[in-house]
Amino acid sequence: MKQISNLFLTITMLVLSIQGVEASTAYGTLNNFDVVNDTDRECHGFEIEIEDVRSTDITYTYDWNHYGHPRITDDLSDPAHPKVIIRYESARNPDGTWAAMTAIPSGPITPTNGHSCTNPSVNEGCEHFAGFYGVSKAVRYNWLVDNGGVLVHHTHRLCWLQRRTGTTNRQSAGSPLQLLP
Repeated sequence: MKQISNLFLTITMLVLSIQGVEASTAYGTLNNFDVVNDTDRECHGFEIEIEDVRSTDITYTYDWNHYGHPRITDDLSDPAHPKVIIRYESARNPDGTWAAMTAIPSGPITPTNGHSCTNPSVNEGCEHFAGFYGVSKAVRYNWLVDNGGVLVHHTHRLCWLQRRTGTTNRQSAGSPLQLLP
């Protein structure tokens, strides 16, 4: 069994390296976490996608960051597996430039225990988010970057998978999700 598990891990790592997928770094739990901008550019927003829940399941959001209140929408394209999208994004200045951004860190950010990137007057390259206590199938995060005046997902992606007990486990991925034991 261990050989099969090691083979699966090796194949997964090979696929990830071929596709050039990279992952972001986050600290904390789904209901209270910091995420580091480890992309190659300034970001102007952040998006959280939670599977098998609806917007009515979101009990609160943490809004004291560079982006303020998020937009929360339901994706019901698969009624058996609804998704909720929590999108934090920068407003525009009158001249069309972005009003807010998350900087590229000037150096490594040490582990934060999920509650250090909370001061919007400081832009050290990380943000604090929160908003869901329940159990979901999977959670995906994406930094939002400028693509000709439109905010799009950066190639970095972070996924959290949850066991039915409700505990959260950090797992970086940009490929098919791995099941937890």
